[in-house]
Amino acid sequence: MATRASLSSGFERVGTGVMKGTLLHIGLIAASLLAAIGSTGPARAQDSGAADGASASTTSELPTTMAEPDLAKGRRAFQRNCAVCHGPRGEGGLGPPMQGIASRLTADDIARQLKTPRGSMPRLYPAPIDDRLLVDLQAWLLQLK
Repeated sequence: MATRASLSSGFERVGTGVMKGTLLHIGLIAASLLAAIGSTGPARAQDSGAADGASASTTSELPTTMAEPDLAKGRRAFQRNCAVCHGPRGEGGLGPPMQGIASRLTADDIARQLKTPRGSMPRLYPAPIDDRLLVDLQAWLLQLK
């Protein structure tokens, strides 16, 4: 009976360690998904420039190259969608640091990574980050020191 109890408790300890790792991994994935899904409501329309009563088509008709980037909207997009992995100030965490990214990547490189993510990065484009918000996010990331 003592042998069975020791085997059982040994299994529970191994199982608990594996379970904690699995739960942590699932929790991180869930947090990423919630961050991506959480901003698809009214805040997304507000961040992309659509005003109450204005159609989204009037906003999307403006070429993104002519519009000035809105750093505040870029910062909010980062906080909602990227900070869970890249840290609240872009210092890094599960994902690489974003601070000083301008020395490593161009705006086109950032857009390419968001549109066709590599590794464990979740797909955030075209929703919750649309073309207009992508310009704002790129500008905010490129100014991080």
